[in-house]
Amino acid sequence: MKLHSLQAARAIAAWLVIADHALLEITHNQSDNLLTRIAWILGGAGVYIFFVISGFIMVHISWESFGRPAAASNFLRRRVIRIVPLYWVATVAAMAYHRVSATHGADAGWLDLLYSLAFIPYSSDDGSWAPILPQGWTLNYEIMFYIIFALGLSFRRQIALLAVGLMLGAFVVVGPLLPNQTLAYLASPIVLWFLLGMGLATLWHWCGFEEPEWLAKSGKFLEPLGDASYSTYLAHGLILTMLLRAWLMAAGSPSIWIIPASIAVATIGGWATHWVVERPILRISTNLWKPSRENTASVKVPHVS
Repeated sequence: MKLHSLQAARAIAAWLVIADHALLEITHNQSDNLLTRIAWILGGAGVYIFFVISGFIMVHISWESFGRPAAASNFLRRRVIRIVPLYWVATVAAMAYHRVSATHGADAGWLDLLYSLAFIPYSSDDGSWAPILPQGWTLNYEIMFYIIFALGLSFRRQIALLAVGLMLGAFVVVGPLLPNQTLAYLASPIVLWFLLGMGLATLWHWCGFEEPEWLAKSGKFLEPLGDASYSTYLAHGLILTMLLRAWLMAAGSPSIWIIPASIAVATIGGWATHWVVERPILRISTNLWKPSRENTASVKVPHVS
């Protein structure tokens, strides 16, 4: 069952990330500036909300699928369809834009592109770990979480939830000690926010909670923007770059008003991207990669957001 308030929370999380990046345009990321620290808090909160929601939804939509044949393959198929095609389009578009405009990332090579498209974190020449599409760093953690979660789907729910939680926790503890830098990077404690979401979903089902009607009605107001939050998240960097250039030409240095302007413009741009690009891609990808008849018969697949 789709939870309307969670979709609304996705829209709010996207706005927090946008506000973070808009604020940094004012402070130029100066660490001694109070607004920079506020920006970091806002951006971090937005990412944490996304991760908690992700952990919650993965358990919620898979509650009846644990231990069933083909549950893992169906889960991964749906996650790939939902996440990968649009991210690939956004990454290639970002690389093309950087090359044409000679902006940060213009020197990214084909190996950088391959790593980015494969969701493999890598350290660039400047020491950063951002892929070609900078905000894609969170997707690297998402894909890792999906793979671990899919492994758990092969077991009974009671065993699977505990095993996935222990795997994530152990990885955070052991990961930084590993010689492989990529694994050490992925072992960030930030992945524990997925675990929090899983725990909340487990309690939700064990206690038989249902979304309050008043909360569902309130969430429906922002639900369309939550549905478009993935597009908004991926596209907002380019949108804010265009907005900043227009702002500099029209009004000079950005003021605090660039924050609501950025949220509004990025939301509209993300919503348009959702309808013009994301939805057609989802439809085409779903039609091209349908589950086998055996998988369809053996696994009940609930709504996925």
